[in-house]
Amino acid sequence: MLEMTEYIAPKFKKGAFNCPHCGAFAHMKWLSRDDLVYFQATCAYCSKYSLWRVTQTATDHDHFTFPTEGEMLYPNCGSAPLPIKDMPEDVKNDYEEAARIFIQSPRGAAALLRLGLQKLCIHLGEEGKNINADIRSLVNKGVFSGQVIQVADTLRITGNNAVHPGQISDVDFDRAAAKMFDLINFIVKKAITEPKELDELYQLMPENARNAAEAQDKKNSKP
Repeated sequence: MLEMTEYIAPKFKKGAFNCPHCGAFAHMKWLSRDDLVYFQATCAYCSKYSLWRVTQTATDHDHFTFPTEGEMLYPNCGSAPLPIKDMPEDVKNDYEEAARIFIQSPRGAAALLRLGLQKLCIHLGEEGKNINADIRSLVNKGVFSGQVIQVADTLRITGNNAVHPGQISDVDFDRAAAKMFDLINFIVKKAITEPKELDELYQLMPENARNAAEAQDKKNSKP
């Protein structure tokens, strides 16, 4: 089972969700001067706000009209989670562009995220010419585990379907494309963040102990 933190996407009039500014799951305070036009949701954690436009209303039996649906206008990041901190800059650029266009074009977003995965493979030492070969190579090198390869394959196949429609039904495609943001964050965490954190912990060990451990490793690796 993938160990991904549950992400609650921003939703109109929802009491709490992951803030599009700070990423924290927090209570949202909703305010409006005109209930049928615009709303402002302020994050209880970072105090920054998102701006929403009413897109659908309903009328009750007392002829009272109230908003039922809305879209986020600001910040222009769609409903995607924030990119993980250690994401390489060029991958992050594709990720953020995909987030901005996802609502209007899930296929365009999926294609951008597939491109981001290809660039990520280059950052991890691969050629970037054949994404399928790169993924398998990273598994052979121990950079990707069997679990991560399933995630990478999901990204690759969904991204391929964005430019070669028909392999996945439209309903399944939209569902898979929405999860691609979580998946690429997961890969960055497993392939970049966690190894960096482990190395930082290792460097806290006394130098003599590290040297002894490395010498033992070299001895054990000899045929």
